[in-house]
Amino acid sequence: MKKYYFVGISGVSMSSLAMFLISEGHQVKGYDKKISPFLVENGVEIDQQEDFQKIDWADEIVYSSAFNLNFPLIDYALKIKKIVKVRGQCLAEIAQNYQTVVAVAGSHGKSTVTAMIYNILKFAGKQPSLHVGANLVESGKNYDVSDKDFFVTEACEYHDNFLFLHPSLSVVTNLESEHLDYFKSFAREQKSFNQFIKQSQLCILKSSFKAKRIKAEAKCVKFDVYKDERFLMSLKLKIGGVYNVQNALLAIQAARALGISYCYIKCGLENFLGLQKRFEHVNATCSATVILDYAHHPREIKSVFESVKKIKAKKIAVFQPHTYSRTQAFLNDFVKTLSQFDEVVLFKTFAAREEENFQVEIKLISLLSKNKKTSMFYDVCALVDKLKTYRKGDVVCIMGAGNLPELLKHQNFILKD
Repeated sequence: MKKYYFVGISGVSMSSLAMFLISEGHQVKGYDKKISPFLVENGVEIDQQEDFQKIDWADEIVYSSAFNLNFPLIDYALKIKKIVKVRGQCLAEIAQNYQTVVAVAGSHGKSTVTAMIYNILKFAGKQPSLHVGANLVESGKNYDVSDKDFFVTEACEYHDNFLFLHPSLSVVTNLESEHLDYFKSFAREQKSFNQFIKQSQLCILKSSFKAKRIKAEAKCVKFDVYKDERFLMSLKLKIGGVYNVQNALLAIQAARALGISYCYIKCGLENFLGLQKRFEHVNATCSATVILDYAHHPREIKSVFESVKKIKAKKIAVFQPHTYSRTQAFLNDFVKTLSQFDEVVLFKTFAAREEENFQVEIKLISLLSKNKKTSMFYDVCALVDKLKTYRKGDVVCIMGAGNLPELLKHQNFILKD
């Protein structure tokens, strides 16, 4: 058994990898500025200060792509000749322990498709293991350590982490320009995805199943599934968001490739409760309908709007930009998609790995304000006061991949279940 030290251990993927290693009998400790209550509850020691003795203690160091090799702990580990691995390498090594590896990549929808495939396999009695970039509504966890037959994982393209995987079956949900701080160009991103596809024994790029008679409601989506103009089944998903129709069709295609019968596919999809922050209806201390979504790319914001546009109500976009580089790269697209809402409320950018650049926010506010009621908040208490002014019938869509949901929970605006 080995001793692992994780740099950036509280991250959503890193924390689940830590639990996989612990389940196999390894010892895991880690560093992060943010404490993960879940890891602490499971006995994982987390340092908020850099402790070089922990590097001495560990056999292997695993680091998140949010850190670079010059970070003191990683730099020290390299200098003393420790084994140092990026997150994607650790995920790939865990995946090697399974007979069938299903990996889902893509610009949008990969977390949901991953979880849908997992749920179908679970209802088919396959006892799959899971690694996904969001928490399941049902369990509140983003992983499941089960049998060694099936491993279903989200495959993240950032820093080419997904290229460490060689899946039995892969799914690419879609491909758009993203993570330009790393890829620099869409052509470079396409090259990486093409390599990922080559490394897969079988890859699904498009579903051969079609949806007809789609009826999207606030908290569910109904549609009929066809193949070659032949009716197969009617589905009623327990999650909203019209874009989840395409996610479900991809999950059906993957399940059929794995030999799963239609009856189990129907059970798995109709009993899927969704992921947290994926068009999630939440209880809040205001009378408006409040929807929480991870949307942080213009295309994802557009998908959220498409899912609420038919509701006869005032639609408010509450958006926390995620990184200045993404906002700058897609500035005009952000303006276009956010302007579809009746009102736009911005919260300070979640900088993540970047230095503050308020000029980018100023550009965004300036462009939005030309034709749309727009306000900007840097203080969460002031934002909460604003959100409490919305009335019954209004729809408030809180979007972004940053820390705003956690801040709103801390302020008791979003009520914890």
